[in-house]
Amino acid sequence: MERHQALYPLNIDLVRKEIPVTSRRAYFDNAGTGPPSISVLNAIHEYLTDWRDYGENWEEWLPMIIESRRLFGKMIGASLEEVASLPNVSSALTALASSIKYKPNGNIVISELNFPTNIYLWHLQKKHGRANEVRLLRRDQNGVVPLDEWEKAIDDNTSIVSVDYVSWTNGCREKIREIAKIAHEHNAFVIADSFHGLGVFPINAKQDGVDALACGMYKWMQGPHGAAYLYTHSDRLNDLDPNYIGWHGVEDSVVRRVSKQEDLFGKPFNIDDAEPALDATRFEGGSWGVVSIVGAKAALEYALKHDQQERYHRILKITDRLIDGLKQRGRKILTPLQSERRSGIVVFEDLDPQATFNKLKSLNITVASRVKAIRVSPHYYNTEEEIDKLLAAL
Repeated sequence: MERHQALYPLNIDLVRKEIPVTSRRAYFDNAGTGPPSISVLNAIHEYLTDWRDYGENWEEWLPMIIESRRLFGKMIGASLEEVASLPNVSSALTALASSIKYKPNGNIVISELNFPTNIYLWHLQKKHGRANEVRLLRRDQNGVVPLDEWEKAIDDNTSIVSVDYVSWTNGCREKIREIAKIAHEHNAFVIADSFHGLGVFPINAKQDGVDALACGMYKWMQGPHGAAYLYTHSDRLNDLDPNYIGWHGVEDSVVRRVSKQEDLFGKPFNIDDAEPALDATRFEGGSWGVVSIVGAKAALEYALKHDQQERYHRILKITDRLIDGLKQRGRKILTPLQSERRSGIVVFEDLDPQATFNKLKSLNITVASRVKAIRVSPHYYNTEEEIDKLLAAL
């Protein structure tokens, strides 16, 4: 049964009191690592205290893992059965790559705007004979891969289309729904990495038409490292046949026994066969980093307190101020500025990015240094005054 949670209007002053870093610096590197809220820190501290005082406590830990999956499903419009918990996005993508049924002499279509894992992984599939060709699409002079380039690249021999919701390099937001529609017209499997999108703008995986979606928790979701989630559409689960499995990925797992209120270790596990779970948990391998899951659960609860669209409007307002200021100072902006391409990332050219990074750091302003560029990734908790401080320093 769906649980309803009241949404709270954004009170930026209150929000900033809940995020300790805001009292120490102007933090603009959410595309790298997002700062935790007090609720995330408290949840982790409570877990560590419990672990210190009582040792193992599986009966309480396992239900928290299940609940974190449910909360992630709520964030992206998916059901509990469609979500698996993994340690990172790379593990999630690897699990998918080892499970997909590749078309004979088929191809894989990806973009140079993807994060490196979402590129390297597919080159290896070609090297190991699972694909005949990897079609790596290049950005144009405007920093985007035009939709017609996706249309040209995807054909009836395409096995997989793997794309990031938002590019880590220049903040370009991809037209996921349109790409997925093209891919499905050719019976290709669509994978989306939403690491730089979730927490910035609302995402509904089903409406977007993706077959699988992977996301970690330590960027815009403001959770810890070591926790990520993999969504697989229920209609596509039977198309995926895992090549490897762990003791949590089978149908008769300890988590399944908890769900059925059975004794966790009251009967032996079947070691005469390997029966993958019927739901998305078939992709879960070994034991979880419970401390990370606890923090991720708290981060999801915190994010779900507020309306995601309202947060996105706030981020756009902050980045608008930054973009206007950069233009006034004659800075070349590398981020596509069309409204449908906007995200929470703004990248601009810089002759000596490391020197600029160091100067800003000395002024308690955190950004990211990139190749001949500075990447600024504000979040909804940032203020116009902080943007002005950054612009003045530049």
